[in-house]
Amino acid sequence: MTAAGILAPPPNRNAGEWANDNRVLPPASPEPGPWRTDRVPFWWDIYAAFHSPKIEEVTVVCGAQMAKTESMFNIIGHRLDDGPYVPCLYIGPTEKAVKSISKDRIDKMFSSTSSLAQKLERGQRNGVFEKFISGVRLGFAWAGSATELASHPAGLVLLDEVDRMDGDVGGEGDPVSLARARAKNYSNRKIGTFSTPTVQGESAIWNLLDSAGAIFFYAWPCQHCKQDFVPCIELLRWPEGTNIEKRAASAVVVCPHCGGTHENKLKNTLNATGRYLKVRKLRDREQVAKNAVIMLDDYIVDDNNDVDARSCGFWISGICSPWASFFDIAVQLMRAYKSADPTKIQAIVNTYGGELFKVKGDAPAWEEVAANRRSYARSTIPSRDCQFLTMGADVQKNGIYYEVRAWGVEFENWLIEEDFIFGQTEYDNVWMQFDKVVSQQWGELPILRAFIDSGYKPGDAHKRPDHAVYTFCRRHPGVCFPTKGRDTMDKTLNTANIDYSIGGKTIKNGLTLYHVNTDYFKRWIHARIRWPEDATSGGWHLHNDTTEDYCRQLVAEELVIKPSGQAVWLRKNKDNHYFDTCVLSTAAAFSLNVQALHPVKPEQQQRIEQAQRQTRQQPAKHERRGLF
Repeated sequence: MTAAGILAPPPNRNAGEWANDNRVLPPASPEPGPWRTDRVPFWWDIYAAFHSPKIEEVTVVCGAQMAKTESMFNIIGHRLDDGPYVPCLYIGPTEKAVKSISKDRIDKMFSSTSSLAQKLERGQRNGVFEKFISGVRLGFAWAGSATELASHPAGLVLLDEVDRMDGDVGGEGDPVSLARARAKNYSNRKIGTFSTPTVQGESAIWNLLDSAGAIFFYAWPCQHCKQDFVPCIELLRWPEGTNIEKRAASAVVVCPHCGGTHENKLKNTLNATGRYLKVRKLRDREQVAKNAVIMLDDYIVDDNNDVDARSCGFWISGICSPWASFFDIAVQLMRAYKSADPTKIQAIVNTYGGELFKVKGDAPAWEEVAANRRSYARSTIPSRDCQFLTMGADVQKNGIYYEVRAWGVEFENWLIEEDFIFGQTEYDNVWMQFDKVVSQQWGELPILRAFIDSGYKPGDAHKRPDHAVYTFCRRHPGVCFPTKGRDTMDKTLNTANIDYSIGGKTIKNGLTLYHVNTDYFKRWIHARIRWPEDATSGGWHLHNDTTEDYCRQLVAEELVIKPSGQAVWLRKNKDNHYFDTCVLSTAAAFSLNVQALHPVKPEQQQRIEQAQRQTRQQPAKHERRGLF
């Protein structure tokens, strides 16, 4: 209250300033007493981002022992104390973790922070999964519960340890998308995602960082050349020797500009004088200056200093932790490296470094794909050794990707045509164009079998309840089949008779669906791309007009072995549609027993072509009522 008895507005301060003024850490804390944001100065700009009315989403990636969880508490406490007063939601990875956070650490924050303790309501209004502070709800949810995540709207949503959360909550989507839905009705909404990262290509928090409108890495000023550099595990060096602890005692961080070394006793100074550098990820095939400092393999300082973005991402190296010395980190790394156990190495890289663990894969380079171009034109049959054609199609919301491939003896195959039919696939015109492609012939060869991915269902469930892919395949019986991919299968292919609905009428077992072992066929294609040039048969060929984009999409995914031993396909590039079409056209050939083909004698060729034409001319056994 002011002297005149008029309510005063809350202080204009961010969460760091609020914590300095109000928070007192309890005696059991590692550093009990008044909160000092300057102890972890890399949080100042993050607090400012949460305080900015322009920014809606903030992503923070860091190592362990970086005051991450306590800083999240500061953001919650500041909002409940100073406003704007909107419901808040904390989301943890598991129910057990959330209970512990609520009953132990949050309760201690409220009891030791007098400004919040006075506002905390009592009794049933102070539960484990929800608390009320002057009538404002603070809720707690966990990633495995779709009900908890969908129950209450919130203007401030914070997700803790995103990389430990399930990617799909009860079949309703990933936790971050559900969190965004909780906040969409608030104009002053704030969504914060926090986590240590995991494996490159699979880390949800790092993907969020990469998609932010502005990305920032915390940097130190070199004490020798005065240039800023971003500390990371690669710059932590120690001398040679056999005694791990003695070597770790001499660990230093090296400046990538001048080679100057920095001992651990300088860390507080380096943190205090550090600042965030705006960075960007290197674009594909981008040329950079020879003296440019590339950080974490593929990031570079962004010359565009414009930070007018609605989402910001921050990365802080675990090297910056005031509670983990260079000695601590070096010892853990050397022990992990000595064990040669990828699981142990990943744990240290993720937690002590705050960095992605890079699992080496073995995908061909796009240039290796392009080396399979041959001297035949697109949309032509290059050889009389081509015995039949297959098609693979990938259906998306905005169009259909497809490719046509010819097959011969010993799995030899030729890319005949690949293209994208643009248009909303919930409407008929796209399917009419696709129908023309499926029905045409290349030379004397028609498409003998087409596999069409049915994982995406075009259209609204109420406006068009029938599955467009199923409907299309019913119009091309014996030729077109819907498919669904599976990562793990005992067989390369499996079939299932499924019910088919058209116009509200269900036809029992009306369609054959192929399940495709995508792991097997992806491996098969990458092996064939590297087929020896001097091999007399079995080649994998591309027409001479094959684009670089097609070649890049064929290697957009890479097979890697995780520390657990599990083999997974990680996407390296955004577009992988033609990789999918190649998988499906290859699977279609296997469904026709391509392995059983024999060389065709000239006198047999005419009979084969005639039989193929007759197959295509057979009438459908059900009533045709138009495409749909």
